[in-house]
Amino acid sequence: MKKKLLMGGLLPALVMSTCGVAGAQPAAMDTLTAMEQNPDAGSQMGASTEPVTQESLQEMRRQLEEQLQQAQELQNRLNAQLGSLEKRMKKVEKRSWEPPIEIHGYGRLRWDKQNFEGLKGADQQTVWLNLFTKYRINDTWSIHSEHEFENNLSKNSGAYEGDGGYDAPGGKKYSRPVLQLYTEGRIGGLNVKLGRYYLQSPYKFTFDEKIDGWQASYGIPTKWGRKAMFTVNSGNTFSKMLYGDTEDTVDKWRQGGSTNFRVLSLISEIPVAKNTNITSHFGRMTQRDDHLQRKTWSFGFDTKLNRDLKLCAGIAKSDSKTLNKSHFIQLQYKEARPDIPGSFDIYVKKYLQRGHTGMTNWFNDDISDASMSDYGKDMDRDPANRYSEWNDDKKEWVDKGKVWNHRAGEFNGIRIGADFVPVRNTKLLLHYTFGKLGLFDPGTGYLTGKRDDYSFFRAQWEMYF
Repeated sequence: MKKKLLMGGLLPALVMSTCGVAGAQPAAMDTLTAMEQNPDAGSQMGASTEPVTQESLQEMRRQLEEQLQQAQELQNRLNAQLGSLEKRMKKVEKRSWEPPIEIHGYGRLRWDKQNFEGLKGADQQTVWLNLFTKYRINDTWSIHSEHEFENNLSKNSGAYEGDGGYDAPGGKKYSRPVLQLYTEGRIGGLNVKLGRYYLQSPYKFTFDEKIDGWQASYGIPTKWGRKAMFTVNSGNTFSKMLYGDTEDTVDKWRQGGSTNFRVLSLISEIPVAKNTNITSHFGRMTQRDDHLQRKTWSFGFDTKLNRDLKLCAGIAKSDSKTLNKSHFIQLQYKEARPDIPGSFDIYVKKYLQRGHTGMTNWFNDDISDASMSDYGKDMDRDPANRYSEWNDDKKEWVDKGKVWNHRAGEFNGIRIGADFVPVRNTKLLLHYTFGKLGLFDPGTGYLTGKRDDYSFFRAQWEMYF
């Protein structure tokens, strides 16, 4: 009887005092081990003076181990249920405060002043509004769009009036008020885009244009805390790259460009140190009507020399016979962030850009020669840029424009710029570019040796909402 009382009283006491939680298991096991080594200690803990046998202690140990195992299994099931509940609560919280539709954007007030040697330039004052929308289909997929509206204050006209093409008044064929419209999501470890979206190569060096197609990107974690990203793009795009290309059998003089291009783009951005990345881009453009191809390669890097100083540089080459090499280097101090009032940056950039290394635009950073400018037609119609020439065949004076005598295939120069955030969600942008435009003959594709002075100033006020 006393033995049964001992079993009924000692075991619950041990379980409750030493095994209330799974973390107390070692203490309970140590107690049993001590009792096995000193059986007399067990008799002192109970009301009975009858000694505890080795067999009874082993039975107690077996029962305690079973109860500890059951407690551990119960704790594991409870942890799993709590984890599942936490995930469901996060989904409910997310849906409760994040609407399925997001709308944001920014406005720009811009003043551009281009100066071309031997020509009267065209100042442009424009106002822009860009609206971005995002609709969440589920936790994985969403639909995005961007809508751009522009008004030229110099002429009080919109950028997208009409669709007559480059040579017709009232708009440019490659301009679209719906700049982007695509779906984005994940398939396994891949991030995927499908539709019309903006594609930019690293530093916008060789590709900076809309594409109608698809994108797949994959990230690999690195010890630097940033992922190495690899991106594939394919689709249709607009390009001016074949202007003056001697292998263009369709029309080597078409300065307006064409939307009839198929593009393949492979981009890599790889962290190689704490504050350093190396980048590469391979691009292939194929003209659909005659299957003429151009391939472009670019390599670059960016690194933070210290907390406030950033250096980036790149080189590019294409398989065109002419105008096929470019490079740039840029040094930037600080960074202007619209969410931090008072932040600013100052930078200087050195270029050598040649037309056939870019896959879309003739030059980058809105640099242009007179004939390739978005307002080249306005300059050509300006009386100050026209002259009369005697035509022996017609036996009369013929009115001609000077613009076409200033076709440039190369820019070699410097840009100095600064950005400043006076108040939150605004930015003031100023930059001045100056250098030489190397003139070329589209009939031969080669530079003529003549170089024009060129400068470009921009002042822009941005407002984000």
